[in-house]
Amino acid sequence: MLQTVHPKMTTHQIELVEHALRQVTKISQSNWDAIPMDLHASFARYMCKEVWTGESDLLTLRDAALMIVRDAITRTGEFAENEA
Repeated sequence: MLQTVHPKMTTHQIELVEHALRQVTKISQSNWDAIPMDLHASFARYMCKEVWTGESDLLTLRDAALMIVRDAITRTGEFAENEA
């Protein structure tokens, strides 16, 4: 009998990956303001502000999304197993 293995992810981690995938696949051409506030800090760790306007750059936002997806796959960063 086959069993499905579900990695233990928090709701925050699942939402973070979901929004990252939307950015990467351009399902939604959303900007920084369309990302829920509680996910801003996670995205901000991977990106810098646009030099001239101080606003988040969509290219940088997509780059951050790719890094979030990478961390989810490799179980690093916010997706690392917590040691007791």
